[in-house]
Amino acid sequence: MQKGFTLVEVLIVMAIIAVLVAITIPMMHDALLKAHISAAATDAKAIYVAFKRYHMDNHMYPNASTPPTFQLDTFEPLVSMQYYDGRIATRLLHDRADAYDSPDDQGANQEFWLEFSLAYDPTVRFLISDSDDSPLGGGNYYDGFYLFRDGVMTPL
Repeated sequence: MQKGFTLVEVLIVMAIIAVLVAITIPMMHDALLKAHISAAATDAKAIYVAFKRYHMDNHMYPNASTPPTFQLDTFEPLVSMQYYDGRIATRLLHDRADAYDSPDDQGANQEFWLEFSLAYDPTVRFLISDSDDSPLGGGNYYDGFYLFRDGVMTPL
């Protein structure tokens, strides 16, 4: 009698392993995405609070077009004024926020919006806002921090 496995037995084991891998990979991706969203949401809250503190101390939000302007990659002046530590940049697409503005329709720098996309999955976007002018907001007034995914804005 020969010892070992038949070709059919080996193929069955390989098929079982392939099915398990096919099930596990999407679950791992979903778990990683949730972890990235959760971390970015925590930072979004900290950034929102930083903007509010900046506004309380300076009676305006950071400028979008006149010096000192808000920097999409360094989060200045929030970082140098110690309102925020800037740690989110490494989680963002291209290590920077997508867009920022402080529109003047409510008065000079009395509103702001900041949008950014996750590097892990660029279809996941965030809005941090106290404004009705954000492109993601579609003309609606948003005050807080939000997840924008699959065309749906969700408060965090």
